[in-house]
Amino acid sequence: MEKEIHFNNESNDAWELENNTSEDAPLVDNKQPTSTEIVPFSQDNIDMPFPENSTALPDLISFIQLTEEVLKMSAGHNSYQARKIAYYILGTWHLSHFDPFPGLVFYGAPSTGKTASMNVCKELCCKAVTITSDSITEAAFKQTMADANNGTLIVEEADKVTERNLESLLIARYSKSSAHVSKMVKLGGDWVKSDLITFGASVLHRRILFRDPALLRRMIKVKTMRKKKKFSKIPPGVLKQLLKKLYVVDKFPVVDNAWDIEAGIFDCYLPLVRIAKYFSDEVFLNRLIEEMKQESNQLKEEETYLEGPTLLKAFIRLAADKFKDNPTAERFGIHVKEINPAIREEFGPDNSALLLSPNQRNRIIREDFKFLVTSGDGKNKVYLTLPMLISVCEEHSITDDVFAVWKEKLNLK
Repeated sequence: MEKEIHFNNESNDAWELENNTSEDAPLVDNKQPTSTEIVPFSQDNIDMPFPENSTALPDLISFIQLTEEVLKMSAGHNSYQARKIAYYILGTWHLSHFDPFPGLVFYGAPSTGKTASMNVCKELCCKAVTITSDSITEAAFKQTMADANNGTLIVEEADKVTERNLESLLIARYSKSSAHVSKMVKLGGDWVKSDLITFGASVLHRRILFRDPALLRRMIKVKTMRKKKKFSKIPPGVLKQLLKKLYVVDKFPVVDNAWDIEAGIFDCYLPLVRIAKYFSDEVFLNRLIEEMKQESNQLKEEETYLEGPTLLKAFIRLAADKFKDNPTAERFGIHVKEINPAIREEFGPDNSALLLSPNQRNRIIREDFKFLVTSGDGKNKVYLTLPMLISVCEEHSITDDVFAVWKEKLNLK
């Protein structure tokens, strides 16, 4: 017996299920469905109405609208965030259309709707496979990702992913070309290497975001906030019935980056952009473009704290302390042992540049900056000039007020 979903503003329990005599339909079908009338909950409070000119299949529109309402009622998301999640869920059923495909991370304080949001994704995302914090080991993580190949990996309490250095596996999952991992398996009496394919969607919840910019630029982020209102618990069967409205889309529009979004950010958001275009959802798309621009600006700021830019800022500080008001264009040396204390004082003890081994650090200095690193009398020194330092910093988009002083006194353009 199929049950249709209705949202009731007047009932104490906002959910109602009404019996229907029609037989169960397949979860996903290419056939044109029949139109279903949708009466959204709290219709007066919707600040992002669905586009009236959309030519999408009626039941797909119904699926998106109802999924939004579930997310608003059970987890407190606003209309924009709810639609973003709903579009992401739809995207997991169409992974063959997208490469790369981003992850989705819910982050926020306890009791702000992360678990409720995850529960919706567990039920509605394609081929959802769950791994919990208690079972996150590297081997288990690799196998679960492979089980969720071309499906959705659900990671609960994903803060432990950072603790156990598994972020690189999530980075690889993002793209089909990199979504391969190796795992040792027992075959008979021997251990052999098994290659696993791990491409697909990833849905996680954490208290704080990941620190690695490489992973952040591959994630759609949804911050959960504490609300005063009481939310509805989803009755069994409601989400399953939503899947009866889900149908395969043959083709999504091709969209170029016409907004000067940073390339990595645009690639991450492109599936949502294409889905929004399919629904002719310009209101949502305009909000999404704003978010992409903010992400681009934030990413540029965060990248200045990566290992290379951090080392350059340390050289700027050490050179400024060395020359004070008397800069010179002559070559000078800086003791390698001075670098880490300068980083620690400027950026604190948790900066990732402090984790570099001496060989890693010196390779960046030699190969990326083209500075000379020599050893003598048991001491390593880096040799450079102020014009060299200014030039390399400008190549890495690093600026500092002291550059203007040096350029003026050294007659540099």
